Amino acid sequence: MSKKTTKKENKHTKSNTFVVEKDGDWFVANGHIHPDELIDHDANLDLPRNFFGLFAAYNQHHITDGTAWDTWPSWELCLTSMDIGLHFLMPGLDTHQDWVQREHWLALAQLIHENPAISMDGYTITIQGKNGHEFSFDFSLELEAWGAAGTYAEHKQHMEEFAKKPKAWMWAIPLWPFTDNVSHSLGPYWTCPNYIPEYGGETTVHTPDSYFCIDGVGETFPSNLLSLIHLCIDDHHLWVIQYRQAASTTEYIANVEREWPGGRPEDYEYQ
Repeated sequence: MSKKTTKKENKHTKSNTFVVEKDGDWFVANGHIHPDELIDHDANLDLPRNFFGLFAAYNQHHITDGTAWDTWPSWELCLTSMDIGLHFLMPGLDTHQDWVQREHWLALAQLIHENPAISMDGYTITIQGKNGHEFSFDFSLELEAWGAAGTYAEHKQHMEEFAKKPKAWMWAIPLWPFTDNVSHSLGPYWTCPNYIPEYGGETTVHTPDSYFCIDGVGETFPSNLLSLIHLCIDDHHLWVIQYRQAASTTEYIANVEREWPGGRPEDYEYQ
């Protein structure tokens, strides 16, 4: 994914009041820990625990006060794969979209830090739904995507190997085949949970995987992640969405087989 490298002057930006940048000495002077002591700058900062930890280190005052996070990391985002146009606050150059993305990143980081239903291990983020089911997905800051749990580390290795090929720029970049997928604890050929009205206890053969596909509909990657995490915590509407899709597939295939028992004409020779 290409990254922004330059910005044109923007005369209609938000003033520098939403995201308040504070240096490390400010935290020490106000009774907190210097962010440098909380951040391992030699670690892989694309891992979700490390990445969201950057925001926690610079919002200690809000963690103490229980207030909304508003402080953008000083410089450490340069060590991550985040869009480089967001790394530093640049009043007069930042666009409204830049401010919106920063707001979404801060809200996401605060949710992940505060909610005990959310845990992280490697690239995988796991959510315990309020009705007892577990959801998990891999987090890719570089691709601004999520995918089935346990699949991104291998894909990242393939990407790194691909980048070392002679004239790698001449070839199509390998795609992450599990993007937009969320793993769940019911396993393949799952039965819709009993607490779901209308569909509870029903099954269909069109749920063969232990993950399902759900993509984002918002305008930023962090806002899409916020929505996804809330859906997983809710542990209800995801099942409704996925079961309706599976039931629709069942109905569609039944209609095709009834109308064209020898196969659809556009797919097969007439029989």
